Amino acid sequence: MKLWRMSYFWHEPYWLPRNVTWPEIPSKFADLLVPIYLAIPLMWEHLTGGFASLSRAKKILECFWRFSYYTFAFLYGLYVMIDASWLYDVKQCWIGYPFHPVPDTIWWYYMIETGFYYSLLIASSFDVRRSDFWQLMVHHGGKLVRYDAHNKNMTNFMFVLFFTSWVLTRLIYYPFIVIRSAVTEAAALIQPDYVIWDLGLSPPYAPRLIVFALIALFFLHIFWTFIILRIAYRTTTGGQAKDVRSDSDSDYDEEEMARREKRRLLKKKKKNKVSPSTDDDEEEEEEAKNDGKARHRRAPRKE
Repeated sequence: MKLWRMSYFWHEPYWLPRNVTWPEIPSKFADLLVPIYLAIPLMWEHLTGGFASLSRAKKILECFWRFSYYTFAFLYGLYVMIDASWLYDVKQCWIGYPFHPVPDTIWWYYMIETGFYYSLLIASSFDVRRSDFWQLMVHHGGKLVRYDAHNKNMTNFMFVLFFTSWVLTRLIYYPFIVIRSAVTEAAALIQPDYVIWDLGLSPPYAPRLIVFALIALFFLHIFWTFIILRIAYRTTTGGQAKDVRSDSDSDYDEEEMARREKRRLLKKKKKNKVSPSTDDDEEEEEEAKNDGKARHRRAPRKE
């Protein structure tokens, strides 16, 4: 029964153009297993608890790791796709579909990319939930700068760089080039009588689902843009560019506790110069307990 359901789900007319069979497709289903193997070493730090802490040092390491990965992925992506015709003409994605051969360099690019996101997805089940889970290279580079309170100008510069790239790629290129081509050109090139907006949902279903997913992603881009504009508004009204989704509560707690500890040490130093006493020790112990209670009250909530 289960085998029959699987064969029904993968029925070729649902996924492929007319008269095309699975054995004719260059890519194989087994390729989807490779990223799972790659995800294991990518999430090793999560398995050992390396990024599970909310301490500032751990968050800096996490941002640096993601920034390093996105830098590598961006440069490697440029290297393997610089000569691809469909990088400059999206229409080439639909011509000859689904018989496109996949070069080894591009195949590895997608395996590594998918493995990385598999690692994030798997780790999210037991890691501390971070609201910047889906952010990209420039965002994490900016967060690395933001952790240094003396780099306000650099933080704002990184924000402007990030927002500019966001608008150009997510709000201009993506809808007007990628989605436009998928909606207006893909159907006729995949199967001449295929209708994307067919309410009767005639097969194949896969191209239609892909187009709907592309449009849904664009609406997410719009939603995220409103969040970015909130950051811009905060900056122009005299604040500093800061991700409103990030762990602002935990950042505040760490800074506040650091100030408390500094004051406590200064106070202790002054009292020791005058006359150390048992009362001082009791007072310090009581203050440490109060600090612990304050830390417990301000524990950051999971999103």
